[in-house]
Amino acid sequence: MEKKNLHVLHGGDLDEISRIYGINKNEILNFSGNVNPLGLPSSVKKAIAESTDMAANYPDVSYVALREAIASYTGADREHIIAGNGSTELISLFIKTVSPKKAVIVSPAYSEYLREVVSCGGNAELFPLREEEAFMLDTDRLKANITDDTDLIVICNPNNPTGTYLTCGQIRDILTHCKNTYVMIDETYVEFSDKDISAIPLTKEFKNLFVVRGTSKFFACPGLRLGYGVCSSESIRSDINERKDPWSVNIFAEVSGQVMFKDKAFIKNTVELISSERKRIFDELIQFKNIYVYDTQANFFLCRILKDDITSTQIFEELIKDKILIRDASDFPYLGNRFLRFCILDKNSNTLLLNSLKKCLK
Repeated sequence: MEKKNLHVLHGGDLDEISRIYGINKNEILNFSGNVNPLGLPSSVKKAIAESTDMAANYPDVSYVALREAIASYTGADREHIIAGNGSTELISLFIKTVSPKKAVIVSPAYSEYLREVVSCGGNAELFPLREEEAFMLDTDRLKANITDDTDLIVICNPNNPTGTYLTCGQIRDILTHCKNTYVMIDETYVEFSDKDISAIPLTKEFKNLFVVRGTSKFFACPGLRLGYGVCSSESIRSDINERKDPWSVNIFAEVSGQVMFKDKAFIKNTVELISSERKRIFDELIQFKNIYVYDTQANFFLCRILKDDITSTQIFEELIKDKILIRDASDFPYLGNRFLRFCILDKNSNTLLLNSLKKCLK
């Protein structure tokens, strides 16, 4: 991969960053990956350590205990839950199952949505979040854009990379308007929110709704590859399970899931840390003269550079010299070379980033 493209790498590509820049990946402060700074829950570490012999066994192909733990955590019906090899597998399987001919993807957003629609032979229309609306979704404008042949709407809530969000009421409004259209809500970041914005309660009412979550970000375990989807449509769940490889969730992810969702102390500590640091960082950033920060309900911030003589790529290059990795957001649709994104880490690391950003923007 050419060096000029490194600034738009996924936050998990530390190995590539390490090779090109000659930095030990363990020395990089990764503000690009959006992963919980508290790290893997101790309850999960303990469960894995005590279960190494289980590698000799197959997981439960129905994942009953795992789905029960997810049901207790989310309030969803156990029978409505599908476990998968990360949220990415479930996003792919759902899109393949509904095989949309015309999809509307609220954007800027995760590129996998578009890739999966196109790989299925469908057409995708990107519905833009507007900067003049602070990247908040105008649901009336979205509904006016939905036509009779729209068969899938994709929304990330809170949205990546903007951090903006929809309320449960707004999602209900969309679902009521689009009764004959499938709606997929990606809630990868919803657990970081201070607000009650999850669409999972709506799955019991709307069979055209599919809600997908992962554990990589909130529970800091991207290597485990554990995700889950919630849908009350028996036919959709049946079709997904027929397409899904058996045992796609490995035994250690299965065991981990049975304990992480019950770890109330870890969940409470995460919410408190992210909430307090999100407010502190926002309050400091709004004092910066050369940057605009958008309100967020995720564990990351989207910022627009107001200084004419510096780009997000240049800031990326300056910060990586100090082993600080942020996301240059210029490759996201409807953004550009004045946008950058960074996540919330521990307080000291966050302070270091703020001080470094301030120097870059003088």
